[in-house]
Amino acid sequence: MNLSFWSAAANLFVRAVPAHLMAYYPFRDRLRFSLQNILLFVCFIQIGQAFLYAYIIQTGGSGKAAEFGLAAVYMSIYFFCVKDDRCKLLFLYLFIMDYVMILRGFSTFLEARLFYCPDMDFSSWKNTLISLAALVISAPFMLRFFACTRERVFRTDAPAFWRTAWLVPAFTTAIVIAFTGNFSAEQARSLRFLFARVLLLLCVFVVYFILLDALDGIRKQAALAEQTALQEHLLAVQKLQYIQLLRHIEETKTARHDLRQHLGVIRAYTESGETKKLLEYLNAYENMLPADTRKTFCTNFAVNAVFTYYAEETRKNKIDLDINCPLPESLPVPEPELCALLGNLLENAVEACKELTKKELTKASPFIRVCGECRQYSIILTVDNPCQNEPKQENGRFLSTKHHGYGTGTYSVKATAEKNGGTVKFEYKEGIFYASVLFYGSHI
Repeated sequence: MNLSFWSAAANLFVRAVPAHLMAYYPFRDRLRFSLQNILLFVCFIQIGQAFLYAYIIQTGGSGKAAEFGLAAVYMSIYFFCVKDDRCKLLFLYLFIMDYVMILRGFSTFLEARLFYCPDMDFSSWKNTLISLAALVISAPFMLRFFACTRERVFRTDAPAFWRTAWLVPAFTTAIVIAFTGNFSAEQARSLRFLFARVLLLLCVFVVYFILLDALDGIRKQAALAEQTALQEHLLAVQKLQYIQLLRHIEETKTARHDLRQHLGVIRAYTESGETKKLLEYLNAYENMLPADTRKTFCTNFAVNAVFTYYAEETRKNKIDLDINCPLPESLPVPEPELCALLGNLLENAVEACKELTKKELTKASPFIRVCGECRQYSIILTVDNPCQNEPKQENGRFLSTKHHGYGTGTYSVKATAEKNGGTVKFEYKEGIFYASVLFYGSHI
């Protein structure tokens, strides 16, 4: 093994390992294993690949097969070690590949420009040092861009979109590979060679910029759709409350009209001294009165409307509802946001209890307990209900039981609370799901 063998092996290793680090580092809090152990394992495989690459270079080959041959292996390890959506990971992984390959083109141009020789070797120590310097200079900026990209990508829940979105950077990667094929030293030192790499780099950034803007648009549309659905739901709840108030007013008018007739009968029995008949009449009248099932849960009209709506839902589904939430008429928090948050919690609780009632054998009886307390600048809410199975989480978010992907109810509750400086805690213990919310006023 001569010096050229070791230089070729070092060249591939120096170009590849930083790329692995850049791919894993932004996900260091979502790894199945420690970052150190993963990088050690990947470096071990990379050393073997580097030796194979150097051997092929030394025997007169191009080394392309060895360079890209284990790409699928590295990608599989990446998917296994990072706990996130596979399509989103592929989208981001291809971005790293594009960056590294384009950076290699810049390093090749600089070497050909500074140390030109007709039969120069692009896997030399000079190329290795130039590649390492280019990585050191550009890595901080790329890590920041990649971290921001990751956050924007994972904020958007659109499974159908992500199943095909990765094809866009995949085609860009194919173009980059085609442009970084075999080339001579004369071609590598030309400005055309550099211009092509600059255009490729711009192409990569433009593609990702457009896609990320599209993602933000999708996310905002989803948020607006969810907000619209919540507003329509709250409107339906308040409409129901309004209908019930109208019905109560009509019942009061009817009862007031009938009361005059009953007072006449009572007065007649009293004047005639028919005490026994009067008692019989009063007993009969009492039995005719409808049962008073109406209940006021709190003095705030909007919140009470939400409670009234779900009280009817739980009654229909034979769910025991216990509400101890004496919120005042004037609240320190925005009413629409509080009602949306409370509606999401109660909707999830009712759905979980419905699943319980479908099971013939269950230890837990369906119930919902709601407690609330209003303080000077905040509101504390807790909603407890039995749950057949422990809710599944992925990437810190609950998966939906109604469709593929993340659930929107708990995520909306968390987003609403955090938007106002509050906190949310979800806990599952011994068949019971506990939701606790601290909700501050928007002015705090």
